[in-house]
Formats: sequence, C-alpha cells, structure tokens
Amino acid sequence: MTKNDYVVCPLCGMNKIFRSAKREEKGKSEELKWPSIDVKQSFSVQVREGGGKKAGSGKTGQGKAPGSGFHLIPSESLTLKEMIGSPEYDTVLRGMKEQLIRFIQDALEVGFIKKKDLATRKSEA
Repeated sequence: MTKNDYVVCPLCGMNKIFRSAKREEKGKSEELKWPSIDVKQSFSVQVREGGGKKAGSGKTGQGKAPGSGFHLIPSESLTLKEMIGSPEYDTVLRGMKEQLIRFIQDALEVGFIKKKDLATRKSEA
C-alpha cells in the first residue's frame, strides 16, 4: 500500500502532498507551492452562476462536459474591503477575523512566527 505525507494549512485546511512514494521513485523533488491570495483584490464573496450541463465527450454522453460548472460573476462579487460595513456580512467577517487572530496567536505560541515578523511585511518570491 502506498503512503503519502500531506501538509495541511492550519488556516484554511487545504492540504498538499509533501512526500510521496511515486514522486520518490521518479526522482522528483518535493516542492510545495501555496497559492498567494491578494486580500486587497481577491473576491471574498464570489457570486457564481451555473453553466448548465452539456453532453460529455464519453460514449454515453458522460464524462467531462465543456462549459459546465459555476462561472464567476465579477460585477456582483465583493472584495474583503467591500464586505466591511455591510450588516449582511457581519457574522462572516467576525468568524474570519476570529480565525485569523486565533491562527496568529497560536503561531506565536508555538514559535512558528515571532512578534517581529508581524512588525514588517516582507515580499518573498
């Protein structure tokens, strides 16, 4: 049985394979890349519209259906800044804020980040 080691983001729960037997067999390096989210520009509320179901490419019309899925409507979506001050999103924003503060406090407690790390913002490639 093949085993993989996963690294899980403590903030969002997203996980990625860190080490896998197959990659090791092929001599591939273990490289983790986390998506970078631009909090100022990204939509924190995404309004999406169903694309409808088109016949798939398989023999019975099953399989990947081009054009299906949910498509983002940017004009109706909101950034974090646009959400602030809207009573409709108070509960959501409070939960997001509590989670972020809890993460920072816990990261400080276990030594993952230091207070000096919070004082300066570094851009790393």
